[in-house]
Amino acid sequence: MIDIQFYFKGQDLFRFRVSGHANYSRSGSDIVCAGVSALVINTINSITTLLNEPMIINEKNEKKGVIDCIFPNVKNGIYNAQTEILLKSLILGVEEIKKAYPNNIRIKKYESRR
Repeated sequence: MIDIQFYFKGQDLFRFRVSGHANYSRSGSDIVCAGVSALVINTINSITTLLNEPMIINEKNEKKGVIDCIFPNVKNGIYNAQTEILLKSLILGVEEIKKAYPNNIRIKKYESRR
């Protein structure tokens, strides 16, 4: 099961964590894992390379399928509309994959109190 956690401050997504494996198929041919991975990698690369938005990687372990990213500007209330669009696109993409493969992805959303 792929676990995806989104952390919001108000309406703004400032952190996401993806962990686990979909176990839809064997390693190397798992389309669910490949789809989620492509969305996550593209989102990270687009935000950091195209927008030069700072990002902190709390944890990264390819073998375990873990990536935990924080966007400190968003967390600190520095708004960037382009970053928001890319992060919302990530949410939309993984939610669509979850609709097709509900037994392989779990999505949770959290609201930050600080």
